[in-house]
Amino acid sequence: MSVIEWGLWGLAAAVVSFVAAELVARAWLARFGRAYVWAPYGRVRMYLDREVLPTLEPIVEHHTNAEGERGDWLPDDTSSMFRILVVGGSAAECWFLDQASSWPNIVQKTLREPQNRQRLGVDHVHVGNIGRSLVTTRHLDAILARVLPHYAKVDAIVFMVGVSDLILWLEQGAPKTLTEEPIPSSALFTQHPDGPFGWRPGTLALRRIASAWNRRLRRPITVRERVGKRLGEVRLMRQNAREMVHEMPDPTAMLAGFERWFEILLERAKQKSPHVLVVHQPWLEREFTPEEEKLLWSFGAGRPYAGVVTRYYDHDVAWKLHRLVDRSVTEVAQRAGVEQLDVMPLVPADFEHYYDDHHHTPKGCDIIGRAVAEKLLASARAHTRAPEH
Repeated sequence: MSVIEWGLWGLAAAVVSFVAAELVARAWLARFGRAYVWAPYGRVRMYLDREVLPTLEPIVEHHTNAEGERGDWLPDDTSSMFRILVVGGSAAECWFLDQASSWPNIVQKTLREPQNRQRLGVDHVHVGNIGRSLVTTRHLDAILARVLPHYAKVDAIVFMVGVSDLILWLEQGAPKTLTEEPIPSSALFTQHPDGPFGWRPGTLALRRIASAWNRRLRRPITVRERVGKRLGEVRLMRQNAREMVHEMPDPTAMLAGFERWFEILLERAKQKSPHVLVVHQPWLEREFTPEEEKLLWSFGAGRPYAGVVTRYYDHDVAWKLHRLVDRSVTEVAQRAGVEQLDVMPLVPADFEHYYDDHHHTPKGCDIIGRAVAEKLLASARAHTRAPEH
């Protein structure tokens, strides 16, 4: 055979080998792959835009453990460990905060104090955070359905939910009837074994597996500059809104959907953990100065991070809706028989503790984290107290 023929045969063999390897990779992922809210072994360093977020730390870091949680690595011996899982939307995620300053980490830091470990009767406390921005209670149930079976033990599950259901409903135009479309895995998990796969480099199963092993072996740091710049742009959208809506839309369908999925979510959590705590998500409600108004961006009739929004709901409408959702949180938690904690009265309604309508500065997180830790301590002691005779 000529050199050209040998080359063609070699090329054909390489193509066949590549296709076979890709198909094997897809089959392997389907059989053994796991879904993780945050990709294991991930590390991110972000330099915040100081003009947009002057009250937050200038450099923030997130890291993900082997379980796909934002949190520390688990100890080798977990036999004497109190393990907590934090579940919720962006207020639990704490995206613009350094991991050490987030309220889930403050919970861990507080409970790791010697006197508190003694009160819990353990040698170690671990808090894993799988909060993710703009996930509704329906999204969270889909997440827990795939994540919880991989946990051998969870001593407490802490929820902070409700606002995402409200915000997404407003962004969809406040429909009177809700439709529940299939949720793509990419909306729930940053690493998962599901398709769709293709033959372009970014859609290959081989690439997905290689990326996972690169994070595991090399643990590179992803560096992002001027993080928060887009937040400044969406704030301007609200300031320049063509229409401000002053009439409250009918929230019946939204509240019914929220209550239905929250009940399912709490029941799933109760089956896994002896302690379930619902932390009411606080919001910033006060009279704003013109300068403070420039820091706000929520309640658009449209998705500001996905395009241009020109129609917004005013804060009086938003606060009424918040109170309705919060009442639903109370009623569902009461029916489920789980404990609740209202932190809104504890967090001062100012821009030292909030940096927008729903998200907290390190000062705000410190208050929330310590309150959650104390509630968990009281709950654990109540469950372990010897019965009276």
